[in-house]
Amino acid sequence: MNKYPDSPQRKGHELKEPGESLELDLPIDPGFLSVPPRLDPQAMLQRIAETLAWRSTRPGETERRAGEKIDVEFIL
Repeated sequence: MNKYPDSPQRKGHELKEPGESLELDLPIDPGFLSVPPRLDPQAMLQRIAETLAWRSTRPGETERRAGEKIDVEFIL
């Protein structure tokens, strides 16, 4: 079991009262265009179910997936 380090103690960070807004500094991309998916979700799930067994048996698939893993532990 991993032991997580203690959180750094920061001064001036108190809990906000209910109803108070928090100031978040989020990036803004004026060129971002959010579009809904054009495929039926159930059709996509059916396709994934059909190809999952085949995809996992391809040569080099285990190594490819291992290479895509994140090697840093983090907490959500």
